[in-house]
Amino acid sequence: MRTGFGFGVNEGTKESGTGLLYNIGWNKTIGEKQRLRLNPNVLFGVFSTEISRGIRDQYYRTSSYELNMHYDLIKYKSISLVGSIGGFMNFSRGLLGTGGDPEATEYTKSEYFYSLYFGGNASVAIRINPKNSRIAYEIRPLNIQYGNNRFMLNYFMFGMDFKFKK
Repeated sequence: MRTGFGFGVNEGTKESGTGLLYNIGWNKTIGEKQRLRLNPNVLFGVFSTEISRGIRDQYYRTSSYELNMHYDLIKYKSISLVGSIGGFMNFSRGLLGTGGDPEATEYTKSEYFYSLYFGGNASVAIRINPKNSRIAYEIRPLNIQYGNNRFMLNYFMFGMDFKFKK
């Protein structure tokens, strides 16, 4: 089982904000050298414009269903540099408010939105996988999702893998 949490910046057709992300998924190791892993997972995010100024108030959630391949590019003992690629489907929904942008006069009422995006993703991580431990740790400083209709999600994530079989 794979879990993680992080912080990110998101932009889509109507939405733009910063927020917290968390994911849960599953890892399947492929091959004898155990350098390749298949990872289906779900990434959840809660975004707003609380720390942004000069743009419309926004509060929204995202759910990304991902299928990733992780590969240990460089490995030394229990530490490796991991490169990942994959695809995603993202569903964003939330509320666009009337305030926040002092120069905009066209926002006279709040509106709800729903958006569906598809695209690809890539990431780079440092993975610490001690031999005699049932937990592996990952620091992913660079994660990018890029999709249709100007969708982009960039985030930092700290993750843990829990191994049920040795």
